[in-house]
Amino acid sequence: MLFVNEEGFPITEHLPEDHETRQNYGLIKDPDPTKGRPLRDKWQEREQERKDRAS
Repeated sequence: MLFVNEEGFPITEHLPEDHETRQNYGLIKDPDPTKGRPLRDKWQEREQERKDRAS
């Protein structure tokens, strides 16, 4: 699940640098980091799960 900004672009600030979405869209800052992104600090675990998951 990706959060988007007012223009509809995905917020990529919390994604790892080598993530496909961040590579495609570049760095897009979170316009309201106080809203709380419950998984924001778990990106390393989630990225490893994504890599380990069978396609």
